[in-house]
Amino acid sequence: MPDFKIQEAKLLFKKIHSDPKSYDLKINEEGITGNDEKISFRLKREGDRIIFEVIIDNLTFTNTTGDWNNAVIMLKSTIRKIEKENENLKIEIAREKLRKYLSEEN
Repeated sequence: MPDFKIQEAKLLFKKIHSDPKSYDLKINEEGITGNDEKISFRLKREGDRIIFEVIIDNLTFTNTTGDWNNAVIMLKSTIRKIEKENENLKIEIAREKLRKYLSEEN
């Protein structure tokens, strides 16, 4: 696998973290995955370290030089926040439907 330079890895992480809703972020048993229409990435745990992988044009670039523990923590927190926002939106939509239903004349 080709190396993913630390400068590139940090820039990509900043881009992901600054606009997380643009990526299909998921937490799974290996770590965190995400993608948009051009790239996919994964922060996965391998023993004591976390590996940051980016897949583009069927090539996987890998970086293990950074301390990606903080990145994983930050993205997990962001994912949970997005999930909570989505859940709150679903609840609000359901409440609005209930209000509308209750206000209808029988």
